[in-house]
Formats: sequence, C-alpha cells, structure tokens
Amino acid sequence: MKVGIRNAEFGMAGACRPTPHSALRIPHSAAFTLIEIIIALTIVAVLAAAAVPMLKGFRDERLAREPVAKLVQLAREVRMRAMTEKRPYQIAFHGKGFTASRYFNPYLQLAELEDFIATAENPPPDTDTVDKTDLDNGGGLTKTTELPLAPPAPRYDEHWTERYDMPADMKYAIEYWYDTEPLYIEGDLVKLWVFQPSGICTPLKLHIERDSATFDVEFGALTADIVKESVDVR
Repeated sequence: MKVGIRNAEFGMAGACRPTPHSALRIPHSAAFTLIEIIIALTIVAVLAAAAVPMLKGFRDERLAREPVAKLVQLAREVRMRAMTEKRPYQIAFHGKGFTASRYFNPYLQLAELEDFIATAENPPPDTDTVDKTDLDNGGGLTKTTELPLAPPAPRYDEHWTERYDMPADMKYAIEYWYDTEPLYIEGDLVKLWVFQPSGICTPLKLHIERDSATFDVEFGALTADIVKESVDVR
C-alpha cells in the first residue's frame, strides 16, 4: 500500500516536473549580417553619387533657362493684352534685355524706349492724354453710344511696361523669318516683336548664350508658344 502511494506521489511529481529546455526553444528572429549591411550602404552611396550631378544639372539648366521662361511669360501677356484691348503690343529687344509695352513706334530707338520706361516707372497724374486719332490706341476713350445707361469706354494703362534685365553672362540674337542669319542684339540696337489685335505675331527664332548653357528657341506665329527648342547645358 505504501508502495502504491509512493508511486502515485512520484507520478504526480513527474507530472509537475518542468519541461525540458529543448521543448521551449524560441525561433531566432530574422536579422541582417554585417556583410549585407555593408552591401546595402554601398548601393545607397553609389546611387547618391549618381544623383547629385543629375540634380545639379537640372538646377543649372533651370537657372540658365530663366531668360527663355521670362520671354514666354511676356509673350503670353502682350498677346492677351493685344487681343483684349484690340490694339498692337510689342516686345522690344535691346542690349540690356527685353521690354514689353504697347506698340507706339515702328522705328523705336533706344533713347525713346528708355524715356518710355522712365515714364512708366513714374507715371504722370491721371489725366486724359489719349490721342483719339491714333489708331494704335485701339478703343481709346471714345464712347460707342450716347445712351444714358451705356457703360463708360474702357480706360487702358498707356504706360504699362514689364522688362527683363539681361544677366551679365548672357548675350542673345534674334532671327525673323526673312533674315538670312541671326542678328545679335547689342549696343543701341532695338528690334521689335509685334503682336497684332488678332493675337498673331511674327515667327521668331531666339539664340541665347550663357556660361552655363546655350538655347535655340523658335516661337510660332499663331500662339507665340515654343514650337522647337534645343538646349546645350555645359
């Protein structure tokens, strides 16, 4: 009887005995070896080294493209004004850059342009100085009807102008469709790019040289958008 009790106690003790260590083995978590980490860092370094010159090239091209982007902006602005106000507008190319304004003289000289810019920067008091006999002034201030409820005639900004000053490292040439070769704009030379009230302008080719890049851009006659472009980034 005692033996049975002892065996029962032993069995209970055996049931309570801790499980061997091998039965509670925890699986190892995944980890990178030192070689794998070195390979990954090497790949990242190679990609970064390849990306830095590419990003620098994009930045240099963006900075070099600034004159072209500004000319596109001015062309769209003067075209919109010409169509809205039903009178010609222009972009004047000169040695200091280019200037947008209303069209007022087909034989524009640099001194006259500079006077116009100075007047635009310091406009005179608001007076009715529009020459109603000047066709270039479009609608001017002439009323189209004498009805008492008729809206007033449009009043345009005769002295509006916007200009782009040429960087020190930039020189450029333009070429009209009838030119045999590009003409560099320098000195007192002034050339006009005229936009008609219909929105049509003269086709124009522009050549820009800078220390960081060279651009050759061709503008269309219908929308003044770029239709052809070549870029050489140094």
